[in-house]
Amino acid sequence: MNADLLPIFLQVPAGVFRMGTSERDLSALARRYGGTRESYREEAPQHEVALPAFALAATPVTNALYATFVQATGMTPPLHWRGPLPPTALQDHPVVDTNWHEAVAFCQWLTASLQQTSVVVPGLAPPYRFRLPSEAEWERSARGTDGRQFPWGDEFRAELANTRESNLGSSSVVGSRPEGISPIGAHDMAGNVWEWTASLDALYPYQRNDGREDPTREGRRIMRGGCYVNPQGYARCACRFRLAPTVRNEFTGFRLAI
Repeated sequence: MNADLLPIFLQVPAGVFRMGTSERDLSALARRYGGTRESYREEAPQHEVALPAFALAATPVTNALYATFVQATGMTPPLHWRGPLPPTALQDHPVVDTNWHEAVAFCQWLTASLQQTSVVVPGLAPPYRFRLPSEAEWERSARGTDGRQFPWGDEFRAELANTRESNLGSSSVVGSRPEGISPIGAHDMAGNVWEWTASLDALYPYQRNDGREDPTREGRRIMRGGCYVNPQGYARCACRFRLAPTVRNEFTGFRLAI
């Protein structure tokens, strides 16, 4: 394992944050981003969630890092690679075309692999047990504790996120918009690619012990962050999307938690 391929990890202390969107703001979201008030109902009610301490990767998993997994395990590579290695120009872009099960398998493989080496993970102390973040951990990392709309504040700024407004039309190098970091210092939490979380699609209020974090249960899994083809409304910290865990597409990747 090349340690240079591993992301830096950011420590998030135990505490309480405001998750979701308040009922009184649903109509305003509809006026601003389209749809109806009910289009945003899944984000309500806004509620306080207490989380234990955790760490989150500062950037999504890159193609270069995911390639070490593909080569070691024989896992099916993303279709656009056209082989076991990603295109040279995409080495530092977030990996996409990975389904939820493959993302979980990557976490398990990386955990086992590092137990057999002396590699030091930036920002962490061993033992390493990697996993996907819950959607609550993801949102806490994206918006901090003040309920902001975007990682940098309440007003959208096109230059800080790779969304439709950037007119790029493709993914971008991870961490390439450093002024758009979240309160904990995480990059690419608005736009670039959607990110799988560990959580099942379930109604709010979020309760981490109600079965939604059970990796063996069937059902759609929550994705967060929006991507390069979505307009700004999907890049809000509270926006929720979901897909069946078997779906692979060119817009969805993941990042690590521990």
